[in-house]
Amino acid sequence: MKNMMMLFAALVFMFGAVDYASGATTKPSFQFDPIEWPINTAEFHLTQAQKLEQEATDLAAKVTELNQKIDKYEKKPYLDTKGFHRDGLKRIIGTTLQKVSALRGQVARHRDEASRLATLDQVPQDNANDSEDRTTTLGDTSRSRSHSESPS
Repeated sequence: MKNMMMLFAALVFMFGAVDYASGATTKPSFQFDPIEWPINTAEFHLTQAQKLEQEATDLAAKVTELNQKIDKYEKKPYLDTKGFHRDGLKRIIGTTLQKVSALRGQVARHRDEASRLATLDQVPQDNANDSEDRTTTLGDTSRSRSHSESPS
């Protein structure tokens, strides 16, 4: 048994050394091309809302299928005498419903942000001059002290 372990260790070492020498590393490459999509546009938020709404609809359909399976087990209790399958399905339904509600919340946030950005696009650019005036009146009050500075 000891000889088998040593043989196995030697084989693993040799194959590892061959892979290393050939340059075949399993290290992932973290260089990727970012997707060029303007994140802060109404169009982006609307498409995200549509994708999330579709995912929520698919999960809701999955919940109805799981409810049908639970009904099958309730009509034929001899298929699940101790109720393990029913309990498991009920837990899956609970977590799926939580995910659906979270997705619906994200959809609502994306739609609100899209409508906010759409209204901002319609507002004329005269408000830009007003915001410049406000920033100059604040002066140096927005500066915070670091921990090393002591109040005098």
